[in-house]
Amino acid sequence: MEEKPYKFSKREDKRYEFYSESENRKVKKLVIFSGRDDNHVYNLALLDVLEDGQYSDIIVTNNNDFQTVMATVIDILKDFLNEFPQKIVTFRGSDERRQRLYRIIITRELDIIKQSFSVFGLKNEHIELFEPNKEYELFIITKR
Repeated sequence: MEEKPYKFSKREDKRYEFYSESENRKVKKLVIFSGRDDNHVYNLALLDVLEDGQYSDIIVTNNNDFQTVMATVIDILKDFLNEFPQKIVTFRGSDERRQRLYRIIITRELDIIKQSFSVFGLKNEHIELFEPNKEYELFIITKR
């Protein structure tokens, strides 16, 4: 992505933290990789940390920094797969709008992504190589 990502910090529990920033506010974001080491599959979740400490994947932050947030998530994904190259990462949007946005970003950045990673999609219980602009239920990324 051409956008410069936010700086992020990494915790030992496969969690990454960064802040979405605008003139009006600063929102703490988490990227959590959850899964079991014995099956090598991890789910990626992008979450907002709410004022009460709860996490949400449905809040719309409205900081007008979506591209920067996505560039940060991509950098975090690269960091995770560089540290754990044998892992498989899956993710999906928490709603149809987010799922569509993720598909658009993957499609737009596919040539760059494919230099280091393989991208697949799950549709009707079938995993296939990602095809631009095709709807998928789940995205799957592995290190090449």
